[in-house]
Amino acid sequence: MGSRLVNPIKPFAWIRIAILALLTLLLSGWTNCTAIVSFNTCPGTVPQPVIISLSPDTIPDDTESDPLTVEGSSFVPQSQIMWNGNAVQTTFTDSQHLRTTITRQTLHSFGGSAGSSVQISVMSPESTLVVGCPSSLNSATMVLFIN
Repeated sequence: MGSRLVNPIKPFAWIRIAILALLTLLLSGWTNCTAIVSFNTCPGTVPQPVIISLSPDTIPDDTESDPLTVEGSSFVPQSQIMWNGNAVQTTFTDSQHLRTTITRQTLHSFGGSAGSSVQISVMSPESTLVVGCPSSLNSATMVLFIN
């Protein structure tokens, strides 16, 4: 009787190998953007917001209602003013100006008292989410003083 060769690779082993290879590529830094589009940028990415100034740069701790204007660049209609990391109601004026109104409720909800300061930044979320691409971009922070 002749001997029969046995395939040492079990059925579906190739599928497991392909899945492991794909996971390795994805976890090693390949993104949907680089793998499918073949370049290192993500389609439709919003620009990085930049803050230049706050007006005013100081508000009273007993404020009833004070407007705050954030001046900068690369703002989009979806951009949000962030108060200590919390989004506040934001009005998009143009790509260089965002506005909000600071009230006592803002101070109580998100922090701020006499003699302290808060971190103001701008976050611009992506309108279309793509696996491997950033979901939002954040500006550097500026300090708003509370007196």
